[in-house]
Amino acid sequence: FTISHKYTYADGLTGPDGVYGFVSEDLTGPYRPMNSSGLVLGNPSSQPYQTYSHYVMPNGLVTSFIDSVPLADGSYRIGGTEAPTVRIELQGDRSFVRETLDYGYIPAMRNITLKRQTTSTASIAVATEV
Repeated sequence: FTISHKYTYADGLTGPDGVYGFVSEDLTGPYRPMNSSGLVLGNPSSQPYQTYSHYVMPNGLVTSFIDSVPLADGSYRIGGTEAPTVRIELQGDRSFVRETLDYGYIPAMRNITLKRQTTSTASIAVATEV
């Protein structure tokens, strides 16, 4: 997965801001674009810069930042904050949006436990994989 913005395309190329995905049977390629175009998640044409800096988590959740936060009265508040988290499902070289969750929803990953490590001056929480 990779992200792109209007200004990160090579000269002469355009496309929506969003998450792009590519698949291969080999780590070194050749790669082919997911969903034929490579686009996995893109902003709506009515708000082309709505979300940015996406992160695709191993559990299929995608978090990002949002510039224009919608308010109950239909207006928007400006302020970069966490966007709603989206759950995607991958099937071969295809992706599907399955669910939209709350703003900034990032759950704990499986197989992670917190262990206490004691030093002479403080107790520090250390994440370790099980």
